[in-house]
Parts: sequence; C-alpha cells; structure tokens
Amino acid sequence: MTYRLLTVLFSSLLTGTLALAQPAGGLDASPAQRQTLQPEPLLRVMQGVVAVQSRSDAQANTARSLGQRRLGSGVVIGPDLVLTVGYLLIEAESVDLIDHQGRRIPGHVRAVDYASGLGLIRALVPLRLDSVPLGDSDDLPTSSTLWTLGQNEPEPTPLALVSRKTFAGSWEYLLETPLMTLPAVNNWSGAGLFDTQGRLVGIGSLLVQNVYGDKLPLPGNLFVPVNLLKDPLPDLLQSGKRAGPATPWLGISSEPLTTGGLGVIRVTPDSPAAQAGIAVGDTLVAMQGQILEDLPNFYRLLRTLGPAGSRLTLTVRRQGQTREVELFSADRAAVLKRPSGI
Repeated sequence: MTYRLLTVLFSSLLTGTLALAQPAGGLDASPAQRQTLQPEPLLRVMQGVVAVQSRSDAQANTARSLGQRRLGSGVVIGPDLVLTVGYLLIEAESVDLIDHQGRRIPGHVRAVDYASGLGLIRALVPLRLDSVPLGDSDDLPTSSTLWTLGQNEPEPTPLALVSRKTFAGSWEYLLETPLMTLPAVNNWSGAGLFDTQGRLVGIGSLLVQNVYGDKLPLPGNLFVPVNLLKDPLPDLLQSGKRAGPATPWLGISSEPLTTGGLGVIRVTPDSPAAQAGIAVGDTLVAMQGQILEDLPNFYRLLRTLGPAGSRLTLTVRRQGQTREVELFSADRAAVLKRPSGI
C-alpha cells in the first residue's frame, strides 16, 4: 500500500481536524490546516520559541553519536528559563539562545532529565520575552488539532494527535504515553507543540517511522509530554536532577532481533556494560532469568530490579555461546561529562 493511499485512508479518520492527502513537504492546505491560533496566543508562541545552539567537548562520550555542535529549538517557560529536548544539552560546554529578533543570548544548562528526555536552559541575561504557559498534556483527546513551531519557521504548522503508544528508544529510553502526531515535519529537535489556547503541551524529540500502529504504518513525530516535567521541576531547578534514587542504566543500545533477544548495537564507553565485557554484536537473551522480549520489556524489568547501583545478571549470547554476566547498574549522569552550569 502506497504512502499516499495510507494518508488518504487515515485522513478519513480525522474528518474536521486535519487532511493528509500528500506526504509532508507537499501537503495541500485543507480548511483545517488553514486554521491558526488566535492573535494573542499566536504572538506569544511566535515570540516564545527560540533557537538553541550548543557545543560539547570533542572528547565527550556523546560527541560521536549526537555531534559536537547541535542545533534545535526551545520554548520560554519562565523569565529566564527555556525548555528544550535533553539531547541538545548532554555534556554541553556552552549554550546560546537566539530569539525571534535575532538576539544571541548566552545561557547555561540547568538540567538534563534523562527520565523524560527534557532539558532546561537558564539564560544568563534577561530574555525580555513573555513566558508560554504549560498546558495539560494528559487531557488531550486523540485526533486533537495541535500546532508546532520550531526555530526559523514563519508560522505554526497544524498537526493531528493520533496516538499515545509506548515508545522505546534503543538507548535505554522509555516513554509510556508520548504524543504521536501526523503529518511528519522536519523541524522537531526541541520544537514546541501547542494546544488551541497557545499553551505548551509537548517538546519535539524524534521523527519516527510508525506513529499509529502496524496496521497503518505512517511516519510522524514524537513529542515529549510537558506533564512529565511538572512534578520534578522544582528539584530540577534547584539541583539539576530529580529527587530520589537515579534510574538504573547499563550503557547498552540494542534492537529486537527476529531470531529472538536483543542485539547490542552500541556500548557506551566506561558504562557498566562496557566494564562487564558486553560488546557490539552480542545478543541479550534474558535478565535475572526472564526472557527479554522487546525493548519496553527490557527497560521495565531493569527498573523493577532497583535504582542505579543495583546488582543484576544478564544472559548474553556471543557466536553461539551463552554465558551469565553479572554487573551493577549505574546513574547515566555519573558516567557522562557534567554539562556546564549544573
């Protein structure tokens, strides 16, 4: 089934919200797509989205996978506070913000929240921009019409919220109820997602290949819900991290194999997995004797075994030989270089 046919079929499910007759980049404007925010919230959104430029040390662990220089977007949520996606800020040495007038504003990393994937930047000089209020990302019905805006975009783009299906990233990242939207847009790295009142409900994270399900595979975008920020925000602002024990982390990037188990595609240097001798090409078969079925199963099981520092056993297969590997999980932030400002 062609992409165009899939989008036409899907648009019939969203009558009155968003028409998807063509792939992103060649969309005709339907009446719903020509909708826009009311003048006051639109102005606040247009002025509240800033460009984010960060730079890490060339020797940083994430420089190879994420790049040394990173560019994305952020949204002003306080007098000197910008919310963005966390991977722009991991191991960052410097951060600059560029507002809608082209002003370059120095900042520093206030927090990287590995649990949600969000990050906070504190401006070092006054932003003089109105804050965008946070909406309720839990209260959005599927098929809602939302708007996204990233850096250097002239106006918000309408999107449809199509699912809240669980997302598991290969890098030990799990979101139980992300905001999955159509059509796919290219400006997603920290871009804001806004409701009809111009309130921020999500932060752009990824372009994903399947937002709706296997029966109707369509590429779209994953936004991190802002409600994941609300409870830990006071602690993130005060200390740069969530209160309580850190989430366990092994330093393994993996993917499901058709033959069963999870194939290791990357091991973070100096991580628990690297120290235990786990290598690219290994297959993770089980943890604590429980078969690893998929990535969500892997991450959920890991978290049930205790916080960072807990002991566990992985069953690992290499070249047809299976062995038991004992290791201790760790705090991801303790292994990576601390961003400047935290």
